[in-house]
Amino acid sequence: MGRSAANHQDGRQLDTLPLWRKLVLGAFMCLVTSVFGLIQPYTAPYLRASGLSALEINLIGGTSSLFAVAIQPLLGRLSDRIDARRPLILAAAATAATAYHFFPAARGVLGFLALSLVGANSVQYLNSAGGVLIGRLAHPSQAGAAYARYRVWGSIGYVATTQLAGWLLPKNTPDPRAEIEPAFTVGTALIFAAIALLALAIPDPKLADHTPGGQATASHRTNSGDPHNFKRFLGAYFLYSFALYGASANLPLFLTEHLDANQRDLGNFFAIGVIAEVLVMTRVGSWTDRHGRRPALLAAFCLLPVRLIAYVGASNPQQATWVQALHGLNFGIVGAVAVIVANDCSSPAGRGLAQARLAGTAGVALALGQWTCGAILQRWGFATLFSSMGAVAAIAAILLASTFRESHPDKRPMHAADVPPEP
Repeated sequence: MGRSAANHQDGRQLDTLPLWRKLVLGAFMCLVTSVFGLIQPYTAPYLRASGLSALEINLIGGTSSLFAVAIQPLLGRLSDRIDARRPLILAAAATAATAYHFFPAARGVLGFLALSLVGANSVQYLNSAGGVLIGRLAHPSQAGAAYARYRVWGSIGYVATTQLAGWLLPKNTPDPRAEIEPAFTVGTALIFAAIALLALAIPDPKLADHTPGGQATASHRTNSGDPHNFKRFLGAYFLYSFALYGASANLPLFLTEHLDANQRDLGNFFAIGVIAEVLVMTRVGSWTDRHGRRPALLAAFCLLPVRLIAYVGASNPQQATWVQALHGLNFGIVGAVAVIVANDCSSPAGRGLAQARLAGTAGVALALGQWTCGAILQRWGFATLFSSMGAVAAIAAILLASTFRESHPDKRPMHAADVPPEP
């Protein structure tokens, strides 16, 4: 097949999917992210109501993320080797449903840690699998708009889930643990069951569907990947994730213990950030396709220190909620563009591994960030936690600005490594 035919096939594969397959893919992205609408706001308060300290809660979350570092690259390599994601999606949905359903049966740090290791790791794979699927289906020069177009449904699902949970979970019972319990025993189980059903019909393109054809053009420079630039990005992304996720993991405790928030306040707090995220994510993918990934990433990285330090001045849940709206310009940009950068910098055959490395980097950062933030919170309190993480975020922004070069295949300047060898 010639170059023009290959480009046509590569660029139109996502557009020419039957409508029902597009709906399945959108529903998958929606449900995978919506489950975070239960896990993120309610896990820490649930563990606290079960008698764990702030340090123990952060140790569990951090260790679960660190465990993913060892497992996610293996799952990425396995999916690349068998050239299929559907079987692993089914397995991950089943194990996650089991782990979170039995959360209420756990007792003590070790019990919750064992279930968290299984549940968090399974959710991590489901999240990265969506990026791989869209990376396989979309043309490299249109990957930003394609990923954002589908990922935004996840944000909508997240908002719907947090709001429903805030309305439906029982309130004012003698046992605060019992108030949150249905989020795990019923909510997550239903979502993961739906994900497993969708996996039976989800588009799962093979490498045989992609014919490189001819020599590399501007739109296909990344066929051989750009691993050195990806490593530079991962260095800044590590510090960014360390600050963001280390602090974010303690936001439910900040609201419930420092600002006396109730369940509805929790739902509104996390929903407003994701609503802002939706507004950003609907535009950021196509914007980076036109203008490049680097400017958008720089904006998000520079905003994070401002946001983290602004929490220090919040005196009630409503003020904290308005600060949380800045999350839309943090995760709304980085959550989508980081996945796109991983696809930009890898070959089609290696995108599963690239997404696993991205997830693994975030996992290590989250683990170390949570352990650090847990120790800071236990000893010095929330003001020191947010201020110190703001300083780390500022270093991440400096590192990104000084080392990472544009990854968009049509926007970055030609380098020697991009020139295809002579036939």
